[in-house]
Amino acid sequence: MRFLYLSLGVTLAGAVALAQPSTTTTYISDINGGREEASSVQTSGQSSDHTRTERWQSINGRSVPLEQVEERVIQEGPAGKVTERLVKKFSPTGELASTERLVTEERKTTGGSTMHQTVFRSDINGSMRQEEQRTTETRGTGPNTTSETTIARPTLNGGLETVEKRSVVTTGTDAAQRSNEIVYRLSPNGGMVEALRQVTVSTKQKNQSTANTSFYEPGVSGSLELARQSESTTTKAPDGRETTEVNLYARAVDGRVQENGAPQQIKEQQIIQRRKNSDGSVTETLSVRRPSISDPGLLGDLQKISETRCTGKCD
Repeated sequence: MRFLYLSLGVTLAGAVALAQPSTTTTYISDINGGREEASSVQTSGQSSDHTRTERWQSINGRSVPLEQVEERVIQEGPAGKVTERLVKKFSPTGELASTERLVTEERKTTGGSTMHQTVFRSDINGSMRQEEQRTTETRGTGPNTTSETTIARPTLNGGLETVEKRSVVTTGTDAAQRSNEIVYRLSPNGGMVEALRQVTVSTKQKNQSTANTSFYEPGVSGSLELARQSESTTTKAPDGRETTEVNLYARAVDGRVQENGAPQQIKEQQIIQRRKNSDGSVTETLSVRRPSISDPGLLGDLQKISETRCTGKCD
């Protein structure tokens, strides 16, 4: 589980086994260099087919709810399963702001699978309304797959209209993969046009893995251009410690005007260190280096941004 940058995932399998809870707390550095609690996440569940996750933020020493997530299996069988995800989001003062319900139906098909998702969100009166419908068809197995996703949203006349399509093609082996994702969106004239592209090349060795991602977005002419890049390398030491270096590139650093056609330059370097403690807990620290506006080609000193500690089930 990557505390800071990956969403919290829950594996739902087996209807009888007990789910081990976990608590994750993130601390940030204040202006005086001290440590203060920023947020906390707690996951609990009676069984592996029902899990509850709660997130809080600390305000003046008081815990205020940010989000509550409940996931449960509605139906499961040899051909697939149906799950429900209920998300409640709260205002900065801790009051319920919105509720989202996601129903996912997964079915195995010959040579692949089909996933149908329906999203309901509460309106200003608290009533639940259908806001989105997604259908994903996946073909292939292992590292070579092709996924086609169609996204539809309600129109003014109350019906559903396709507004976006996504295509993801993954090729290679377990040791070296290439993923090409293209996002098509509805244009003003009613057709689908290529709006975004994301290309990721990843490799895995014994104690090291890398992932290089390029993001393409529309430029001044309207055609896709390289907008930003991300390069990450994760190394695992013999004692189990993991260190991830993430380099983020863009055509301009923060605070400077981005020129059309400018080459990519580093805008931030992140160092993420993860270690398992003797009591079974896991600690992860995030440190960052950024260039200055006056000298965008030179990274500054490494500064510790946050520390996250997880107890319970942290893998």
